[in-house]
Amino acid sequence: MSIEEDLSKNISGLSFRDIRLAKNSAEHNDMLFLDEDISSRPFFFKIRKFFFRVYEKLESNQGVGGFVVDFIKHLSSRTRASLVILSVILDIFLGRLEKEKDTFIKRLFWGRGDFIKSSMQFLSVILVFVILLTYFYRIPNIQSVNAEDLDYIDVPETDLLVMNATLNTAVPKDRERRAVEKYIVKTGDTLSTIAQDWGVTVDTIKWANSLSSDLVKPGQELEIPPSDGVLVTVKKGDTLSSLAKKYAANDQAIADFNWLDYPFNLVAGTDLFIPEGKMPAPKPVVASRSTPSSYVSNYRGSGTDVGSPDPNVGRFLSWPVAGGSARISQYYKGVYHRGIDIADRSLPSVVSAASGTVIFAGCYGSCPPLGSTYGGSSYAWSVQVDHGNGYTTWYAHLKNIYVRTGQSVSRGTSLGQLGSTGRSTGPHLHFELRRGSAYGTQINPIYYANW
Repeated sequence: MSIEEDLSKNISGLSFRDIRLAKNSAEHNDMLFLDEDISSRPFFFKIRKFFFRVYEKLESNQGVGGFVVDFIKHLSSRTRASLVILSVILDIFLGRLEKEKDTFIKRLFWGRGDFIKSSMQFLSVILVFVILLTYFYRIPNIQSVNAEDLDYIDVPETDLLVMNATLNTAVPKDRERRAVEKYIVKTGDTLSTIAQDWGVTVDTIKWANSLSSDLVKPGQELEIPPSDGVLVTVKKGDTLSSLAKKYAANDQAIADFNWLDYPFNLVAGTDLFIPEGKMPAPKPVVASRSTPSSYVSNYRGSGTDVGSPDPNVGRFLSWPVAGGSARISQYYKGVYHRGIDIADRSLPSVVSAASGTVIFAGCYGSCPPLGSTYGGSSYAWSVQVDHGNGYTTWYAHLKNIYVRTGQSVSRGTSLGQLGSTGRSTGPHLHFELRRGSAYGTQINPIYYANW
């Protein structure tokens, strides 16, 4: 009997359901559990067996369990199909990208002549733009650079930026200067007009530039000191006292302007500015020291007035040093000295110039131990009093301090002892009046004084 005949025959008692169960049984027989698995790893065997039985029951179940299994199989097949579709799409995209890359490379290779041509055109446009731009930014054409015959500096009249420009930096007149400035003489300048513009004397400019006459020429470079005085170079053996004596100046003013600290050793070759100094004359005139009573008239005649006191405040300051031997050794200058110095070698008490509240009592800068007459830097031991009218007073270079921050004081209350700590060349009080409390708001205290 042939195989086809055997298959065509009906087998009694066998249904399609039996065939399905037999198929499932055959599939399940693929999951064999060998004795060695059971003996070597019984725990994992039990877990696998447990999940296998659960899966078998779910799959054979015609209810919810069978539905869940079939649904998971359906999602799995759809996921695999989606991944296949995505891989095909990605392969098409990458193939297209590779084709475009090959096309671009071929165009670059075969069209390199056009590329060079376009680049040259672009560079030509940039070059023309730069040439046109430099036309408007041309520098002055100096026709003569001979020191003896430098008569003028010529610039094109059509130059937009140069027509109203100057070779010199415009410095606001209200800006304080602490350094030497360079100035190039312009056509029409004279030494007197230059001195007036910079707020210094003609002699100051002549001393700084070693000029023997008032004649200056266009194009000539001048050094302009920050204020009236003399520029010097320290020589071996020079001291503050010797320089102050030689140039009829104040040694404390020299230390203040040049930021020199105790013990004020000078190094040969260092450039210093001597404020208010004068070149030695054949017959120098020795100026007399001013007393507190004569200071006001002398100062007001110096041509450096700062105006009248605030009418809402008036003159409210009394003499800030006890005793009658103290004298003013340096005036208020604003630019480089923001207060007045009151000297007294007997080291008397420093008293409050008006009633108020102490808002600072301590060390400003570096300080020696309290009780030391010398040492430290900057203001050193200092006291500041707020007078409640918008003004404060500052007392610096003290030897001792007798008050504390927050303490109320009356006019004449002893604040400390006069000393020479910090940037001080001798025992004196550095006394400031400030509009407010911050550094930089100092004003001339003499116009608010009752002495």
